[in-house]
Amino acid sequence: MITFILIIFYVLHSTYTIPAKWPHKFISFEPPETRPIKRPLGYIEDTYLNFTQLATKYGYPSEQHSVITEDGYVLTVFRILPKCSPAKGFPVILGHGIYDSSDTWIFTGPDTGLGYILSNNCYDAWAVNFRGNTYSRKHLRLDPEKDSAFWEFSFDENGNYDLPALIDYILNVTEKSSVYYVGHSQGSTDFFVMGSLRPDYNERVRLSIQLAPVAWMKNIKSPIPKILSRRSKEIRSALEFAGYNEIFAKHQLTHLVPELLCQIAPNAVCGTVLALTTGYKLGSITSLNLAIGIGHLLVGVSVKTLTHFAQLVDSGQFRRYDEGKAGNTRKYGSTLPPKYDVSLITSPVVLISAKNDWLSTPEDLFILTSRLPNLVENYVVPEPTWSHNNHVWGVNATELVFEKILSFFQKFNT
Repeated sequence: MITFILIIFYVLHSTYTIPAKWPHKFISFEPPETRPIKRPLGYIEDTYLNFTQLATKYGYPSEQHSVITEDGYVLTVFRILPKCSPAKGFPVILGHGIYDSSDTWIFTGPDTGLGYILSNNCYDAWAVNFRGNTYSRKHLRLDPEKDSAFWEFSFDENGNYDLPALIDYILNVTEKSSVYYVGHSQGSTDFFVMGSLRPDYNERVRLSIQLAPVAWMKNIKSPIPKILSRRSKEIRSALEFAGYNEIFAKHQLTHLVPELLCQIAPNAVCGTVLALTTGYKLGSITSLNLAIGIGHLLVGVSVKTLTHFAQLVDSGQFRRYDEGKAGNTRKYGSTLPPKYDVSLITSPVVLISAKNDWLSTPEDLFILTSRLPNLVENYVVPEPTWSHNNHVWGVNATELVFEKILSFFQKFNT
């Protein structure tokens, strides 16, 4: 374990020098433009294009919006306008996973990116970025490079603050009465947190569809998080003692090295890592999408978020962050962190899961499904090798998942 901590420290310490903060209305950090370096090295272009550049390249009109949460975080949201008028149904919010961003919904291209498919089918799609990732490193008062308080959040704050602010903003802009929500992995966790802590938002959600849903993690099969979760407190303390409240950021070597290696050998590098962590079967995501995808992954996560997930694994409970007895008493009024009460989620919920998902297992989903009061369907993709990330990037995701999403929207449009 000491060796692991030293390796993490070395990798994080060996980052690019962070440039001086640029003048900005908000306190923020922007990584340097890397296109002049990556283009001559032969990188696939879509690897380093950002959300609006990708949308523009493939002929989809997009907008960039800023949403301010009640605790001062500035979130970036990208809107892909529908290709037809008027728009169908309700605006669709797309919520990304833990190491991810809004890009996950479009980087596979116009034929297989859910954001584009929604636009083609006349839906108004909003791809959000939760606090801390490369697009949402802004705050009204805190500097992510200088103030450790910026990183004092987990998925608890994503659900309690970010998602409600995003819903309110989108409903105000679109003048609609409710939204659809599609969450992947932690994007589903954020929704379950909101529904538990802010149940008044149920009336603003017409339908949510949760891909690879994550709440209870008692029975995960992925060996790496199971091992690390036992020492999460010590790992967090070591990283923060060294000054690292964020890891796997886009300007760190933990992003830059995998991005380079996956351009060279996407299946051998990216595919193997996914196989070891999620149950992924090699070949079920194209090598092209693996190569491009890593350029849009590992874009920043707080150490506290990873520790919170580790606590779920270790405790077997879906509950708020454990601050220790004294911290829990101050924050929650009890020595133990309160459990999230998913029975308060009264809006309709569809779960889409996979038989070979090591992070969202059938055993843990059974706990979740038994407590959701308005579960429309727990759809298990009928492909035995389907896993955690196949829902968004898989070879057959359009037929096996996206068409299912569209059919549910069609039922709830009126």
